[in-house]
This record gives sequence, structure tokens and C-alpha cells, in this order.
Amino acid sequence: MENNTKTLYWHWLAAAFALAGIIVFIFASFGPPASSSGFISLLKGAIAPLAPSYAEQNPHYAMMPGPGSWLFAFVLGMAMGGFIAGRTFRAPVRDVPPLWEQRFGNSRAKRYAAAFAGGFLILFASRLAGGCTLGLFISGSSQLSLSGLYFGVLIFGAAMVTARLVYGKTRKEKS
Repeated sequence: MENNTKTLYWHWLAAAFALAGIIVFIFASFGPPASSSGFISLLKGAIAPLAPSYAEQNPHYAMMPGPGSWLFAFVLGMAMGGFIAGRTFRAPVRDVPPLWEQRFGNSRAKRYAAAFAGGFLILFASRLAGGCTLGLFISGSSQLSLSGLYFGVLIFGAAMVTARLVYGKTRKEKS
């Protein structure tokens, strides 16, 4: 059965070229592989003027560059990219997607709380692992690293299982 509905998302080839362009820009401009640990470097920059001895003695902050580094530029770029992608999307951006609304209701507070909790778990897990898991996938797979490709397969598999657990089967799958 052929699906004649027109997709609202970017064409996969355009999205691949956009991602590749971002990775090449970061590598060419800033040198080190991409990572989203920029939040930690921003936090270090905010804490250092208020508690300089703490920022200097904390081993986690000691290994991170301060604000103005490629890490902060990468995080800023992600925010700008998300904004641009949202504004070039053919459909209006909604705070509560229809699938979420069908499953959990239209509460924006509940959606924001769930997004925050999920983001916190991802950040906690990546810091617990001693690095940035997204950086391993994006940077590693763009360099055809076996560990990056392997992790990419695992992260997509975990995402599919999590989506099935959170959202259940869709109406189309039930029939």
C-alpha cells in the first residue's frame, strides 16, 4: 500500500548535507571533534568569577575549556540550528505534538517536565560515562569509527524501544 501523503520534514538528503556541513564547519573552525559538552564550559565560565578556587580545584571543570571555546560555539549552533529548522518547517511548530497529546493530554507543563526529565537523564548518563555520548555518535560516525557506528545503532535501537514503551502502538499499527 503506497502512502500518498506529502511529508512535512526535510528531505533526508538535504538534512544529511546540512549535518555534514555543520560537522565540517566545526572541524575546520575549531579543530577538535564535535561534542555537546558546551553547557559544562558555559557553567564553568559562570562559576569561575563567583568561586574561582572551586572552579580551579574541581577536576571536572579543570578538564573543560572555558566559555568562548568550540564547545560553547557548538551548543550555540545547536540552538540556532533548531530555531532555523523550526522556522523553515512546512507545518507550524507545536509545543505539544499530536502523538503526545493523544497519549498524555495537552498539558504544556507535563510536556515540558517530561522533556526536562529526559534531557536530565541524557546529561547525567553522558557525564557518568565520562564524555558526551552524542559526540561519540556524531563525531565518531562521521569519521567511520567502529565505536561511533556501533553506538549509533545502539542509541537508535534504544530510542525505538523507548518510543514504543512511552507511546504504545499507533492506531495504524493496531489495525
